[in-house]
Amino acid sequence: MNIYQTMYHPLKPAGIDDRRANIVGGGIAGLATAVFLIDDAQMPAQNVTIYEKKPVMGGSMDGTKGNQGYLCRAERELEPYMECLWYLCSKIPSLENPGRTVLDDVVDFNRDEPIHSEARVIVNQGEIDSHYHDYKMKPEYAAAMETIINSTEEELANKRIDEFFDKDFFKTNFWTCFHSQLAFKHYHSAIECRRYWQRFTFISRHEYLEGFVHTKYNEYDAIILPIERWLIDQGVHFENNFNVTDLGFSDANNTVDEIIATQNGSAANVAVQRQDLVFVTTGSISENSTFGDNHTVAETNRDTQDMGTFTIWQNLAKKDAKFGHPEKFLGQIDQTKWISFFPTVKNYPEFFKRIEELSGSPAGTGGLMTFKDSNWDLSFEIHHKPFFPYQADDEEVGWGYGLYGENEGNYIKKRMWDCTGDEILTELLYHLGMLDIKDEVLAHTYMSTTMMPYCTSQFMPRQAGDRPLGVPAGCTNLGLLGQFVEIDDDVVFTVETSVRTGLEAVYKLLNFDKRPIEVNPSRYDVRYLLQRIKRFQGITGDVTAADLPQVDPAQLPALTAKLLKLVNAVPPYYQMYLGRDQTIPQKAAVLHPKAPHSK
Repeated sequence: MNIYQTMYHPLKPAGIDDRRANIVGGGIAGLATAVFLIDDAQMPAQNVTIYEKKPVMGGSMDGTKGNQGYLCRAERELEPYMECLWYLCSKIPSLENPGRTVLDDVVDFNRDEPIHSEARVIVNQGEIDSHYHDYKMKPEYAAAMETIINSTEEELANKRIDEFFDKDFFKTNFWTCFHSQLAFKHYHSAIECRRYWQRFTFISRHEYLEGFVHTKYNEYDAIILPIERWLIDQGVHFENNFNVTDLGFSDANNTVDEIIATQNGSAANVAVQRQDLVFVTTGSISENSTFGDNHTVAETNRDTQDMGTFTIWQNLAKKDAKFGHPEKFLGQIDQTKWISFFPTVKNYPEFFKRIEELSGSPAGTGGLMTFKDSNWDLSFEIHHKPFFPYQADDEEVGWGYGLYGENEGNYIKKRMWDCTGDEILTELLYHLGMLDIKDEVLAHTYMSTTMMPYCTSQFMPRQAGDRPLGVPAGCTNLGLLGQFVEIDDDVVFTVETSVRTGLEAVYKLLNFDKRPIEVNPSRYDVRYLLQRIKRFQGITGDVTAADLPQVDPAQLPALTAKLLKLVNAVPPYYQMYLGRDQTIPQKAAVLHPKAPHSK
């Protein structure tokens, strides 16, 4: 982060007091957009309205308690270089610690309870895989990874990951740890995989989960609720149970003049003036979620008529190609869905105690354990206590998911998609080697299960133009938010992306005199590149002459071309000119000195 740029407070944009902002979607992207409008751009808070279809804010970042137990659909993997997210959290006061911020709370908590796993991969019903630290790769796999990383996105358009690797690659330790953390599958986008491999330092002690950030409470109570409370205190308007389906435009699909919606079953269209702003979330990975419990299967919602914010995107795309191609990501539910589960264990500490002993990690500090033998590709973690501010002393909670629910289980001979919560928990106990306490665990556990039909839809193969720009070409007052928006260099399936879309849309639409925060440029860091090479070559300590590859002179022309392509793809270093006119550093001279030039 460039502190000089990031922490600068530009002058108030002209006319901002007379403009209004309409934000469709009350997830983290919409809430962040409101914060940036108010705190960065100095828009009066009473001029901002957030419209949300559900009765509560937070979108996919949920966390709540029902009559029998807790519900939390997904786990968000956070890391220290999510610059836009932490910039947002640095603005929001802590709800528990006066004078502190949400960022302060997160940093303090992770200093006291850092994540460190030594049981990342489990095999043979309760054994730690003793080989999972070995990331040394076959030369052909390292070469294929290098091909993906060094290719352009045009060259990878619509390609799948498995077009570059054979089946054995997907059994390597690197792939096991990588895909189980992020829900990547072999048929997902090579473009998105490339972005992940460039964006994150997944090589340095990746399998220990060091560097992953967690919060004191679930992310709703730790992040969403403080932001919502701050926005309420500022004077932002919230409209819940407000279902937006489309936008009206006044000219060539460039200027929004109407938000088409219903509220509580009645028409509730909103007129938009030319000077006003509209921000729309164009899809949610948790859209059309369905729920199950101990005795009920979470069925798949295949409804194509009511798809929440996806419906808005679909209707926009029908108007103009600049709004992207949602069909590339939707309509393939059996390839994009998966089930998560959230057990609430009451008055039976033996279960989590055994997991702590198996892993060596106190609850909340071990991160995900992945069961490599699992046909369902199960992963599971146990949370620290309290994970909810109102959690009782005799309640413990965890979270898990299965990526290949279409397969028959190893112990429960059914597809995970067809299983009740009790059946899923029984399969988990089998892989933990804890079937001896099955009856006790089942008797003391409430299982909430969730089927999310679009959870990895954002990973489906794509090309340029399939996702719309944050401010589509020609648009004067429309910004698009969320996981289905094109952001240069950054990845999807992260909280950071949602927050970044809000930041960039606000800055661009207001012609804000400040640059958006840069995506962490780790792919240009020679330290990261060297670590990656050493890890995949199995090199410990210094690189020696024996580690260097033998070069065939006949291959030198091809290697030279490859090196030139790589070097020329690196952008120039930051422009050091500090004035507003950033065209000056591209010119040899802009002044007209009267002094003669020397001969």
